[in-house]
Amino acid sequence: MRVVYTRLCTTQEAGLAEWPVDNLPPVYRERVAAMDNRAARARTVAGLLLLRYGLADDAAWQRLGLSATGRPEIAGGLGFSISHSAALVGCALCDTADVGLDIEARRSDVSARLVERIATAEHDFFAAWCAREATVKASGRVGLARVRAIGLERCHARLDERDWPLRWLDLDDDYAACLAVAPEAAATLDAVECERVDARTLIGR
Repeated sequence: MRVVYTRLCTTQEAGLAEWPVDNLPPVYRERVAAMDNRAARARTVAGLLLLRYGLADDAAWQRLGLSATGRPEIAGGLGFSISHSAALVGCALCDTADVGLDIEARRSDVSARLVERIATAEHDFFAAWCAREATVKASGRVGLARVRAIGLERCHARLDERDWPLRWLDLDDDYAACLAVAPEAAATLDAVECERVDARTLIGR
């Protein structure tokens, strides 16, 4: 299992917002071109470029498509998951199973009611929320109802009558991050390699 990630500054965000959409995988060109929010566009492009960096295979990257449920996938390729929050963008890659990654910026404006509903004895709100989001991503079927349906334990999440192994990551200050995989792929979480990538490297490739 490998996680590549980057933290964007204002200048890098501006450069990624101007990234030529014709250089992106075809399935994402129209979607990115239609994005009015420049910050969201920059983070989406950064996530896609992190995927290309992690794959080290432009041909596979250009084959990026969508599954029947709308999940990004590479036919015949490895499993991956992209997430971003505020300035941090990450991509998890796994050659043996589907994976879910979620990143959340820690902030102080979360309501006490939501914190009480999501946090657990072992995990604060942000760690718990990341675990829930990562799990539904790994399952291949996302949605708020599925996030709410999860039962969260100390090191796994319960969804679809299955226990999904979890691993929390310390990628950057003031951010929570978590990986989730299917039960049969639990061993992939034993050795996760995390690599911080300079965004200038992504832009310059």
